[in-house]
Amino acid sequence: MPVPLEFALAPPLSERDSVRPPQASMAVDLRENRHAPTKIAVLLEVLAEAGVPTAPVLAAAGLDTAAISDAQTLTSSLQFLAAARAAVQLCPSTDLGLQVGCRIRASCYGMYGYALLCAESLEQAFNTAVRYHRLSNGMMDVHWIAADGVASWVFPNREELSLPGLDGPLYRFLIDLQFAIHATVVKDVMGAWCVPARIQMSGAAPPHAAAIAAMLECPVEFGQARNMLSYPAAWLARAPQLANPITAAQVSSQCARLLEQFRWQAGLTRRVYQELTRTPGRFPEVELIAENLCMTSRTLRRRLEAEGTSYSELLASVRQALAIDYLSTTQLSVEDVATTVGFSDAVGFRHAFKRWTGKTPNEYRRERSATRAAA
Repeated sequence: MPVPLEFALAPPLSERDSVRPPQASMAVDLRENRHAPTKIAVLLEVLAEAGVPTAPVLAAAGLDTAAISDAQTLTSSLQFLAAARAAVQLCPSTDLGLQVGCRIRASCYGMYGYALLCAESLEQAFNTAVRYHRLSNGMMDVHWIAADGVASWVFPNREELSLPGLDGPLYRFLIDLQFAIHATVVKDVMGAWCVPARIQMSGAAPPHAAAIAAMLECPVEFGQARNMLSYPAAWLARAPQLANPITAAQVSSQCARLLEQFRWQAGLTRRVYQELTRTPGRFPEVELIAENLCMTSRTLRRRLEAEGTSYSELLASVRQALAIDYLSTTQLSVEDVATTVGFSDAVGFRHAFKRWTGKTPNEYRRERSATRAAA
């Protein structure tokens, strides 16, 4: 499925006082197998070094040692959550999340991590991290704010999370993990000098409070209203160690494509897409699709929004895919293609196709013909 240009080439953020993830990153299906088992592998490594049995943790995640070492294995966020829950119950140390997070480096995240490393500035790295957060197998919505001379990552309090079986110890693990990962990856991006200015945590100080300050190399304040990891805002303009504008743009495009694949794999999105493609050339209205799926159109719109898309976006993508297919594989005129994909006239179709691909239908067809001839 082609990636809409407006998705692949996301506009720069216009506000720096509250940088939040797009809706697509907020709706995480914990059951989808999409991520390499990297975090689980690191968790097992820390447990093994501490003399904690790892077999129950693997069993909780429904995995075995062979799956963990297999490059083709894909796991879900729910599997990591199950592994973490089992590990917290078995491990006597309260700083387990901190230990695991400090071992998760930018290279653990594949294309997502590479996009952070190649960013043009620390600010762009922060924005990239938010935009493609779903690629990180994160279970917390994150955003950052810049105010009063500091740039701060904000992580949710326990009552703001709706994760299954989230008790106090498991939340402690997850929040420590989040702080440690962010601090570690930022140092990977910028260099060892780039340590947080301060950390603020909600809740009382845990038994390992001193370890948090020591491992993350900054003062920590407990009992705060929000969880925040702060850096001097003046550092936002500094360039990462491996900054490369061209590579950053290329990798960002790849991340956008991966994120788009996530959207198409989402449950309801896939079902609506199937309804739209059931009869080529006939595109049912959202009300009819909702009726076929046994829900109201309002519910359908709301659930699609939660998956980071909408009926209109799906319809546009289906039309785009069909138009490209017809122009590439048939001799239909542009006017006939326009009618077949649901446009009332060829003018509107030409404008839409130029918006989708950057080319007119005829230009696209000529390029495809030339490519086939050269092959």
